[in-house]
Amino acid sequence: MGDTREAPQDAEPSRAKVWLITGCSSGFGRSLVPAILARGDKVIATARRISDLSHLKDVKNVETIQLDVTAPKEVIRNKVEEAIAHMGTIDVLVNNAGYVLSGVWEELSDEDVKQQFEVNLFGALNLTSVVLPKMRTKRSGTILFLGSIAGWHGVAAGGPYSASKSALEGAVECLAKEVQPIGIRVHIFVLGQFRTNILAAKNKKGILDAEQGIAEYATIKRQIADIHAVTQAAQPGDPSLAVERMLDIARLENLTERQVNNLSLRIPIGSDAVDIMRRKSLETLESLDNWVDFSCSTDFLDTKALPSYYR
Repeated sequence: MGDTREAPQDAEPSRAKVWLITGCSSGFGRSLVPAILARGDKVIATARRISDLSHLKDVKNVETIQLDVTAPKEVIRNKVEEAIAHMGTIDVLVNNAGYVLSGVWEELSDEDVKQQFEVNLFGALNLTSVVLPKMRTKRSGTILFLGSIAGWHGVAAGGPYSASKSALEGAVECLAKEVQPIGIRVHIFVLGQFRTNILAAKNKKGILDAEQGIAEYATIKRQIADIHAVTQAAQPGDPSLAVERMLDIARLENLTERQVNNLSLRIPIGSDAVDIMRRKSLETLESLDNWVDFSCSTDFLDTKALPSYYR
């Protein structure tokens, strides 16, 4: 919000776009496929287990490929080459694969935290770095990342997920500025709460049992576990509507002229996402007002103005 830039022109508006999507076995990844097909585009659908994509077997304009985003980069590169051999190109990359790891820092294992980052952060960045040369050669393409309100506002016992999504936002902001001059568009969707199965019991990872572990954290773990239980299947957001908004951004459809000409890097999806981003922004401004004199007192008295990194 506020980080806007002009929209690049679509060099081939009449050609069906080819999308590569990670994590198509469930959630937004699964919902995106039929929505994309309905608009006349083609899909390379991926999942860690190819058997999880059996529902797409023999579906026209869909190619299914096994892809684990945490695999070595050379393995990922071979998978991308396989995808291009089938579909000819990749116009839109959707980095959707991810999961939620919950727990207080003192009780989480190093292995669990590292795996959270491997999937949510490094997997997305590694796949993007493999796809980028193809887009750079043709000087066009769109890369979409799925962020979260957790990257904007952290909660107790939600550290690993929030940290991975916060890191993703920082990396994507830099990426967008690197590739915009060569015609590649980048967006990160700041997702609110949607009725996917991300909080379903079979998908939850972490340690939230208040009866086990360090006693001082029992109340915190019980609170977040209770919130998860109440939230699951009652989230305000409709995934089928969310994916349509994602397609609108990727295809530059159903947008106002002002929106098209002032595309944001960060796109909030969901009313709660708008609320969280606005409240965090206002809270940050208020904090700056309280600390401005204190903070600025650390400068050399004879300091000279330097080029700003803020651009």
